Order: sequence, then structure tokens, then C-alpha cells
Amino acid sequence: MADKRCENGHFIDENWDICPYCPQDESEPEIPVVRPRAVEPRAEPRAVDAAPVRPISIASALAAPAVADQTGRGGHRPTSSSALAAVQPPPMERTVAASQVNATKRYVVAWLVGLSGTSRGESFPVRMGRNIIGRDRRSDIVIHDEQASSHHADLVFRPEEKRFILMDHNSTNGTYVNEMEIEPRRDLSAKDVIRIGAQQFLFTPLCHDGFHWDDEGLLK
Repeated sequence: MADKRCENGHFIDENWDICPYCPQDESEPEIPVVRPRAVEPRAEPRAVDAAPVRPISIASALAAPAVADQTGRGGHRPTSSSALAAVQPPPMERTVAASQVNATKRYVVAWLVGLSGTSRGESFPVRMGRNIIGRDRRSDIVIHDEQASSHHADLVFRPEEKRFILMDHNSTNGTYVNEMEIEPRRDLSAKDVIRIGAQQFLFTPLCHDGFHWDDEGLLK
């Protein structure tokens, strides 16, 4: 049972010194959030006088008889601002497209490769931050095994330390690394074998001390 809280109030095991539910530290690079810019509505035209304006069509406006101007020289057709406003179509609303930058994208930092059971030969991406492992279909890595809990374990990647940490989430049957039960967490290394129920997975990291994603999403 969880019997202590982290700094943000999450219930965790008393032996955990890292809370998998907390957001990343402030020292970690943040990806800017890009949102579409709202289109400001156009101001409604003010009425020139209190008299109502009867809408007219374009054809009737063009067919109106020519009238003399104030100087009496020549004729012109009426082109009052109210008449033109009546025949012009309403402005079309435009949707401002958001930037292609995906602020919520989590880069792949490792893989779990199935070695046995129904997962044999399959690969599962491990992404930056917290990865939920369990039988629940909403998990980041779904385990099709009756011995696995709905939320069995968490695999956390901490980019500032280049560490992969596997945490058992108070599962019924436990989580094993190289056939040793973790109590309640363990750092992972390349080629470690994780067992959950009857399913075994080979841990293959992508990021390490000399190979990682930078702030702009480039692999270094």
C-alpha cells in the first residue's frame, strides 16, 4: 500500500525517492506550446442615420438611372456606402492553422522486444517520461497476460540523468529483471530481461550518455 506522499501530493511507496506521476523537472528542456491565433472579429458598420436601408441587388444598383451631380455636369449612378454594403457578401471566417510543431510529442528513447509468449518477436517503443506497463488497453505498453495487473509497472526515462527506471506498481505477481524481483524499483541497463507474468522482454535503449535528443528534437 502507498503510505507517503511526494512533494506534489501523489501517494507513492515509502521506499520510492522518485515519483513517476510528477511532471519533469524544470531543468529539463520544454517544448514550446504553439496554439492557433484567434481571428479578431470585424467591427460592425455603424448606421449613418436612423432611417432603415432597403437592401438592393447588384443588378438593380447597376441599372439605376444616372443622376446629375451637384455641379450639374454629367451623370453618375448612385454608389452610396449603404448600397455597397448591402450587396457585398459577408466576410468569410478564416481558420489560422497551428504550427506543425507537436508540443506533446514524446520521442522514442528505447524499445522492449518480446522474447516469449504472445509478445514474442514484437517491439514496443519506450518514450520520454513515464511509460505505463499493464494489461489495460490504455497502457503505453500493453501486456496480454492474465498474470499481469491492469497497471503493473512504470518505466520512467529521466533525460537529465539518462536513466531508465523500472518501478513495480504494487502488482499482484511482481516485476522481475533478469529473474530477480525488483523491490520496488531498479535502474535498467542494455540487454536486461524484464519479466511480467509469463511475458519476457529484452530492454534495448536508444538514448545513453553519448546519444540523446536535443532541445530541437535532433538526435545527437
